[in-house]
Amino acid sequence: MARVRIITSLPASSGSSDALEWRFPPDLESEITTLAALCQVKQQQRVPIAPSTQEGDDDVDNSAEDDECTNFFSRLSLDDDTESKSGFLDRLAELLCYKKDPALIASTALIYSDEEATIVAARNSSSGGGMWSHRDCRMLEDLSEILERISFDGLYLSGNLPYPSTELMLGADTFESHPLPRLQRTLVEYYCERIRHHAQIVMSIENGKTGLTFFKEDGCGGVASGRLDVYQFAKIVEDLSHNTDFYAKLKASLTSTKLRRIVNELGFIRRPMQGVVDLFLVAQRCSGFRNIKIILLNSLPARKVKAWQLPEADTSLTAQLKARFYTEAKKKKNIHAEMMLMMYLLGLRTPRLEVFPYLGISKKTCLLCGHVLKEIGQFETRGNHGKCYSQWTLPLTLWSEPKTTEKLDMAVQRLRDILREETTEEVPHMDAEKESAIAAPIPPIYRKVTTIFNAVVEDPRLPGREAEWISAFRRSGSEIGTAPTEDGRPAISDLRHDKAGAPRGDTDSPKIANPTACSFCKVTGELANTCTNCGIAAYCDIDCCHADWYRHKFSCSLGRPIDVTDYLVLACHTNQYPQEDDVAEQYGFMCFATGKDRSRLFKLYRRLVIEWNIDEEELRAAVKQNRLKEMLTFRCGQTGDFVMSSDKQWLESQEGFGVNGKSQGLITVIEAAQEELLRSDERKLPLTELQPPEKRSALLFYAQIRNGFKPDVDEDNWILLGFCTAPDAISEDRLCFAYELLVGRCTFNEFVSSMIESGIVELFSIYGLADRILCMRNFKDFMATVKKWHQSVWELKRFTRMNVSDPFRAVVVDYGFMNCKEARQRMQLRRMYQEYFERGEDEMKLHEACIAGKLASFLQSVCGRLLMPPDFLSNPYPLENYPLMGMVAHSVTMCPESALDQVRALKLARGDESMIITIPYAEDEAHIRFLHDRAAFLGTGLRKRYYSGSDERCITEFTI
Repeated sequence: MARVRIITSLPASSGSSDALEWRFPPDLESEITTLAALCQVKQQQRVPIAPSTQEGDDDVDNSAEDDECTNFFSRLSLDDDTESKSGFLDRLAELLCYKKDPALIASTALIYSDEEATIVAARNSSSGGGMWSHRDCRMLEDLSEILERISFDGLYLSGNLPYPSTELMLGADTFESHPLPRLQRTLVEYYCERIRHHAQIVMSIENGKTGLTFFKEDGCGGVASGRLDVYQFAKIVEDLSHNTDFYAKLKASLTSTKLRRIVNELGFIRRPMQGVVDLFLVAQRCSGFRNIKIILLNSLPARKVKAWQLPEADTSLTAQLKARFYTEAKKKKNIHAEMMLMMYLLGLRTPRLEVFPYLGISKKTCLLCGHVLKEIGQFETRGNHGKCYSQWTLPLTLWSEPKTTEKLDMAVQRLRDILREETTEEVPHMDAEKESAIAAPIPPIYRKVTTIFNAVVEDPRLPGREAEWISAFRRSGSEIGTAPTEDGRPAISDLRHDKAGAPRGDTDSPKIANPTACSFCKVTGELANTCTNCGIAAYCDIDCCHADWYRHKFSCSLGRPIDVTDYLVLACHTNQYPQEDDVAEQYGFMCFATGKDRSRLFKLYRRLVIEWNIDEEELRAAVKQNRLKEMLTFRCGQTGDFVMSSDKQWLESQEGFGVNGKSQGLITVIEAAQEELLRSDERKLPLTELQPPEKRSALLFYAQIRNGFKPDVDEDNWILLGFCTAPDAISEDRLCFAYELLVGRCTFNEFVSSMIESGIVELFSIYGLADRILCMRNFKDFMATVKKWHQSVWELKRFTRMNVSDPFRAVVVDYGFMNCKEARQRMQLRRMYQEYFERGEDEMKLHEACIAGKLASFLQSVCGRLLMPPDFLSNPYPLENYPLMGMVAHSVTMCPESALDQVRALKLARGDESMIITIPYAEDEAHIRFLHDRAAFLGTGLRKRYYSGSDERCITEFTI
């Protein structure tokens, strides 16, 4: 192997006249390991060690400490390369732990110069003493070769790309194809044992609860058994990570604990695919990666350490714990990977080398490793889990500089003192910390990712966490909904409502025993028929009973589970295209790529069900026997209707139509639009990299509108193109038709320019279509400002039409959701707003009431009696001198008043068009504390970047 070599971990002799030998004093080692055994037995979980330096601290350059440090250890700087190198080391350490084996736990380090990068890696102690295999060397050799070539080509690039650019890499003409797939396949195949292991865990957690094929032979089951290629499975998991419907189904079928466990396990599976990003970026940005060397340190074998004789009074253990203590104290002691690596680097004495002061780790450091690293003060890691292990020690000897040996002496003595304190203090029980660093892969758990349709698709757990954070402030001031209201009515927590909004008692109480109106036609009078299944629903005659069955079966004692046929029949009766994926797949809708064809098929089903009374059992049989096409064409032919005969000929020409048939769908349509509408240099770019963003939105809209689709409520274009302003489905279809006419007349580039300049309304006028949007309420005013901001009422409307538990953060504050303490109250509040929109009431009038702080009185005047106490509709408004009151801005920058000029200049240089809100200087520190607290609560972390202002002052940028 040209680049990879395996070496003995620590030299047996100095090789230099000025080096000193450091030895781990046997008595000190004995006492430390014995105290560690006592800590583990009494309470293994201790308080995790905080990072030695807070992120972004400027005083790391304290010159007073320089003389105490080995001169070839660099400081952690604040540039982008620091984050890239740290991420690189963590990702590589994770990947080296390719199966669940404590001996494979790894740590990595980097010795770097602009001409060369040396990667050093170590693993935990093992009985054999040498853990590096030919498989490891082969993977690392392939990896270093790819990274060298990427780094060489990176010299011709800017080095500031947020993600690898396929077009730029192909332009360098070095690779026959983009290097990412090759790099991903190399890492996935190396990591395959771990992937299969986590796939099995995912299946055991899911246990058939969701019914999704991903957890069966087409996914986890196939890869666990070896029938499915592991790289293909990894790509499937990557696709699902951007699929909000997948997470929605998991959330609907699993408990929150099982959902969290599955998401964590999928995070492990994604490690090699996601790790490629960090590996790619560091090679692209850092010139030293043109020449890579890899050093693998042979593990030192575990060894016996004499137990320290502790005073009897110091143990104070029960007989059972005492037996465990003696057992732990006698066990062989291991050298953890990060300790092996630290000792090797401390022994390096070549001045020209620059050791990057960060150790990558595949798991968080233990309590003892964390304390030693903290005392040495020359290396950072990404986390400490605080657990104390008895099977821990350091290498026996090290040859190094006198100052280094002094630091080691002080570190082990300090560790002994800390363990003495730990064993004498009474430590309350603590829940075990997660040892894995899965909370920090790229990207982090709490993150925002993008799809081609939506730039703010969030991790499914983050909105609820944000809502909890915002509502915490409200709850601390006063408790809402726990006491009777002024008029004597019970609080909202004591009320429940049915779909019609009428209050009712407890959900377990029996339904109304003596109904007075027909459940179908609502006519009052004598009710001659009662449903024989449930004995509750009553009807005036048998015809009403039969006519209501399509709806009533969903609340009746049916005796069987509701199936896809029930949902299809319900959709036909309500004339609403079926929203369930299972219905679309089993009844052939997915065989068609265009919305026009899917709509035609739905109309065909609707005519057969409504006009020709086709029996639902016949539909079930056709699906079960996979004879859907034959049944439909036969029934169409029987009718003798001209339209149905045309549908028969159309279906007969569709060769792929059938049960569970699938076409390539919208992707095919989008690819065709790319070829037609984009320049040649843009056609091969991934859609997420197409710039400006308005071009990407316009391309997707063209692909949709030309093929009978329209933007859904969870897509960016539903807001950006004003579909949110349509008060009802008829108005939305009318707007859709107006856009269909527009895209047929204007050029693609004109449409993109109009989106960028908020000029869509003017574009309608230019092409003689102004009358099409003349009577559309709020559309013109909305489209004039949507590029910069829009009213939060539109996000409220979106929330009432989506199957999500928590609204957008602005909605939480503006519309009273922060006053809710439980999910039931949020659902009641949401239902009240939903009814407002379903009545077709004006959204902007609701917005005006919101910013005036008069939601309760306004809704009462429109809807009559409120379903909730007025306190639940309170918000912080009105506010004076607040430009974004009740608004959702696409980008906002907050800065102290004193830094306004510098921030404006900086934003201008960066082409940033975000709005600026100033913070009074006296409140600046309070806002920074608020950001830190909120980031910690959400679990997102707070990133910092530093810029030099025009007056050479440092400007700090915070990003959550």
